[in-house]
Amino acid sequence: MLIDCVQVELVCKSKINIDTDGYVYGIETGGKIFSDILGKANVEMAGILSLDHTNHVLNYATVAIGNTNSVDVSVAQIIKIALLSNADKIMIAHNHPSGVLEITSEDINLTQRIGAAAKFFKIQLIDSLIVNAKGDVISIREKIGGNR
Repeated sequence: MLIDCVQVELVCKSKINIDTDGYVYGIETGGKIFSDILGKANVEMAGILSLDHTNHVLNYATVAIGNTNSVDVSVAQIIKIALLSNADKIMIAHNHPSGVLEITSEDINLTQRIGAAAKFFKIQLIDSLIVNAKGDVISIREKIGGNR
């Protein structure tokens, strides 16, 4: 009997220009990157920045596309991208097309689940952000007092 030999790898589909030196120093830098990528979308979208131990950006991935007022984010998808990227740290974000940066109980729950899953793999969740088209940013971890 023959069985398939498989290999899992991350493939670069395109490149985006980020207006930074390639390092994420916190909400200011991460928020700017996510605002530029997700902020103007007319539906909710979620993304992940994979970072090395020095906070250098390894890559960005859109992990979910939703509708005008919600997005269904898979914790497994986020962790898979982080692992395939050999990330030491991650930062996640989603946008609010309405422009209202209000943290919901679903936002808090998702942030906590992603943080716990990442911790299991010794990956640090730096922050979970919400962005809008005006470039405004709010930190969910900061608001809930998440340990970093």
